[in-house]
Amino acid sequence: MLFGIAGPTASGKTTVTEVLTGEYGAAYMRYSEILADIATKHRLDATDKTTLQNLFVTLREERGEDWLAKEIAARAKALAAPHLVIEGNRRKVDLKTLTDVANARGEKLMFIFIDASPDTRFIRYNGRLERQGKTPITREAFTVLEQNPAEDEVDVLRKYSQTNGVCIDTDTYNIEETKVLLENMLKKIAL
Repeated sequence: MLFGIAGPTASGKTTVTEVLTGEYGAAYMRYSEILADIATKHRLDATDKTTLQNLFVTLREERGEDWLAKEIAARAKALAAPHLVIEGNRRKVDLKTLTDVANARGEKLMFIFIDASPDTRFIRYNGRLERQGKTPITREAFTVLEQNPAEDEVDVLRKYSQTNGVCIDTDTYNIEETKVLLENMLKKIAL
């Protein structure tokens, strides 16, 4: 099974990925890891979201809309794990990539969009910064972060999930309830 995980900043994507990798032994890949590797090579702060967003936008202009999706696809096709999670899908082109990777692996695709309110995500994001030893940001700075061009197609993926996947609102479901939702979904497809 191939799991495509999408959602806005600090919605709970990594938490869901951890459930799938921990409970079901899925391998995982993150778009942000590729960007972080490139940032590190260029001596940029690989832990700073704005840096990664801006790097993505710059490289997208240089290499084309699908450059990062192609990199994910190449890496995913090389993995032999029985289950794979690709986290951090943010673009329409990522949907095609997920479908192509699932087909190449001979697997089904389960697309999961993780969502939460801006207030919840703002609190979570600042909690993440504090755990990294960084200074929390203002609400205005968080709004700017969310309006970065790297994030401009997240709503397209949200809408896609409503008809072609699953949308989990982590304001409504805590982590234990989310685990139960995932377990029930996976039982239906006999994972």
